[in-house]
Amino acid sequence: MSSVRVRFAPSPTGQLHFGGLRTALYNYLYTKSFNGKFLLRIEDTDRERTVPGAIEQIQSILKWTRLKPDEPPVIQSERVDIYRKYLNKLFGKLNHQNQPHVYRCFCTTDRLMLLRHDCKRRSQPYRYDGRCKQLTEKQQNEYLQQGLPHVIRFSLPTDKSGTQSYDDLVYGHHEHNPYATEGDFILLKSDGYPTYHLANVIDDHLMDITHVLRGHEWQTSTSKHLLLYKAFDWQSPIYGHLPLLERERGRKLSKRDKENAINPIEIDYYRQKGYYPNAILNFITLCGGGGFTDNDKVIGTNLDEMISLFNIKLFSRHAAIVDFKKLSLCQRAHFKREYDKSVESRQQIIEELRQKVLHYYPEKNSSTSIQLQNDYLEKCLNMLDIRINLLDELFTNNLYEYLWKEPEIKKDFIDNTEHFKFVIKQTLLKLNEIHFTHDDVKKFVEEYRPNKITNKQIFRIWRLVLCGCLQGPPVHEIVTFFGSNIVQRRFENALRVLDQQNENVQVKV
Repeated sequence: MSSVRVRFAPSPTGQLHFGGLRTALYNYLYTKSFNGKFLLRIEDTDRERTVPGAIEQIQSILKWTRLKPDEPPVIQSERVDIYRKYLNKLFGKLNHQNQPHVYRCFCTTDRLMLLRHDCKRRSQPYRYDGRCKQLTEKQQNEYLQQGLPHVIRFSLPTDKSGTQSYDDLVYGHHEHNPYATEGDFILLKSDGYPTYHLANVIDDHLMDITHVLRGHEWQTSTSKHLLLYKAFDWQSPIYGHLPLLERERGRKLSKRDKENAINPIEIDYYRQKGYYPNAILNFITLCGGGGFTDNDKVIGTNLDEMISLFNIKLFSRHAAIVDFKKLSLCQRAHFKREYDKSVESRQQIIEELRQKVLHYYPEKNSSTSIQLQNDYLEKCLNMLDIRINLLDELFTNNLYEYLWKEPEIKKDFIDNTEHFKFVIKQTLLKLNEIHFTHDDVKKFVEEYRPNKITNKQIFRIWRLVLCGCLQGPPVHEIVTFFGSNIVQRRFENALRVLDQQNENVQVKV
């Protein structure tokens, strides 16, 4: 199957989001698993909804994720004459019921609205009644001379031959008769631009597309496209429809969802934040839809590795649920992969971290600042063991504030001032003997049992003195990270703060 050719055909009506990129990814994985071609087509014939700059943004995202088209993109708005040329070939051709394949429709918007209301009143699906199909050639010419706006419709077979069946790559056997649910559909709009139905069929034919992978919402439209292929006497591609993405069961993924303020679905948001493109691609496959024997094996893989693991036969038919927690797993896996990949890659991450320090703490721009030194920055990343998704979290999350500024000993955190002072003093007395481990705590408690200090209290006090917070890496790791001099000074200054009884005095190292 070396001749496989697929296309990704987005509409530039906004930013590319997870749903769109997912379609692009699965088309890419499918065709590259057969050494085929991946093509891009911009479907911008809906001129009212086209957003300026959206085409460039789509191409930029594809380049960033390495889903690179193998040929120059096809822009539908530049091909209007082509669609009209092929549409004209259908005029005069008759279907098996001796009806014209296409005809002009002069019905006004008001009439169509009344027809829609009447269908609703009778609890019937809206179906165009075919009134203009009965117009004589003379009547049509008169309307055309009057300059009346019109569309061109496709005449659907009204008998069983209208039922189109095919084997969907994902859902298996599928058949549908569009006449049963709708009337003759529009091919060319009154503004002269083609509808999706006409343009996608002509383009797929001219681009030699062999396989079409698109969203499940287009499955019922496939029967109309198959009828168009037959009208043109063309061979249709093989179709496969991807299950929809949902935020939760039954709730479609939408950029208008209120949750979008917390977890946006636009890809550019994550690119700007610093996510790795392979992490985004891994996440998309983990949302559901299948294609892999073991989804967990996808985490941390690059695009080439994903191609080798992909199998269309493993696709799921169930709606895919977007769980943003899985994005963190993918991002951390690629963060760690990049950090461990090579000396150059590690140094690049360290340099990025240095620039973050200067951005968040410009006052540290000094040759004597320890927080800008390679050793310190590397130790930060090693101690945290890539527990973060993005470098910015080291500055926006107050759990890591102690790495860049001195902690505050706040009275709100102190349960018992006497115990607090006692632990600090005893720690300073035996600083050379204490390694801040559980074994040290046991000795501590045993030796100073009369003070009734618990293991939990001791660890809590140590962490507050060193970090000013109650969460983070194990205390012994923090002590090893800082070294004895900084540890001693933080304990000494904590004691001085307590003596001054000033909860907001900042400890200086």
